[in-house]
Amino acid sequence: LFPAYRILAFLVGVLLAFCSLVVFPARHFAASGSALQQWGETWSILWVAHGWVFIVYVVVSFLLWRQTRWTLPFALLVLVSGLVPLVIFYVERVVTRRIRAEHPELAPAGHASSGG
Repeated sequence: LFPAYRILAFLVGVLLAFCSLVVFPARHFAASGSALQQWGETWSILWVAHGWVFIVYVVVSFLLWRQTRWTLPFALLVLVSGLVPLVIFYVERVVTRRIRAEHPELAPAGHASSGG
C-alpha cells in the first residue's frame, strides 16, 4: 500500500503541476486562436487524467490512514494535498518519513535510505 501511495502521489503531483502551471495558462492566457492556446486546449485533457488518478490516490491514502491511525488533521492534509499544486511533493516526503519512523513494517525492505 505504501509503495502505491508514493507512486500515486508522484503522478498526482506531476499532473497537477503540469496542468496548473503550464496547460491552464497556455489555454486561458495565450492569444485566442494562437498555436499556444490550441496546444493548451489539446493538453487540457490531462485534467481528466489528474481527476481519475486523484480518486485512486484518495482511496489509497484513506486505506493507509486506517493502517497507520494518523490523526484526522494529518489524514485530511494528506487527502487534500493533491489539490494544491506542488504541495503533494512536500506532503509525500513527510508521509514517507512518518511511515518509516512509526510503521517500518509498511515500508518495503531495501529502501530504508532512499527518499528522506
